[in-house]
Amino acid sequence: MPQLSTGLVIGGAYANKLRRVLFAQLRGELKEGKIDSKQIAFRAGELNRILFEILVNKLKIDKGDAVRIRIEYDVEDRDIKWKYDTFSIEVFRRVPDEEIEPIIKDTVEQIETILARPVTEEERVWTEREEAEVERELARERLLPPPIEADTAVVHGRTKTGELLAILKSRDKGNIGLFSAEEHEKGSKVTVILVPTEQEAYIGEKIVEEPLDQLESSEELILKQVNSRIYKKIDKDEAEKIIRSKLEALF
Repeated sequence: MPQLSTGLVIGGAYANKLRRVLFAQLRGELKEGKIDSKQIAFRAGELNRILFEILVNKLKIDKGDAVRIRIEYDVEDRDIKWKYDTFSIEVFRRVPDEEIEPIIKDTVEQIETILARPVTEEERVWTEREEAEVERELARERLLPPPIEADTAVVHGRTKTGELLAILKSRDKGNIGLFSAEEHEKGSKVTVILVPTEQEAYIGEKIVEEPLDQLESSEELILKQVNSRIYKKIDKDEAEKIIRSKLEALF
């Protein structure tokens, strides 16, 4: 199932970015006549009006705040069907200068007291680590939308321990990663490895309510888990090691 993701964009430009991303994603459907440009523009405008209500009227964001919007959709009967149950909005608010200036002034007046305090562990973490160390930590923790969309999931079998494996393929039928799921008390523990390019790799993990048998019998459910998941970047070598170890466990 396709997902529209704006990436990080300033609040004042979200509508234009959303419209451009949607047209870019559906250029293939446009060429094939599965939908026309007027309907894409209409549905983009419809979603942008809903976002205006959320972002501006209710969250009161400023044009300079950053937002990231994600939502899944289907193209059916020459129309776009938004999957509102997958709606996700992140807001990164800009702190106005008028709020910052009095804080600076108040802090400067307390400099001697602040410097006389013992250094806490939290302060040490923020102030004493090298930039490269912080960047590595952020890279590990940074969550991202799917870097590539899986179009096909081919169930490959079960490992010796009962773990379900499925090979993931893109629209052009190239292999892009591996879906795996194992039994969990709340349903299934799903792990997805995506390798969209020769240089990049991503991992997404989550506990889902669907049992293994249900996932195994439904390609649609597997693709939903793959294309709606949040990922973090990992080393390509680590991704290949995980995939290799899981596939070897089949034999």
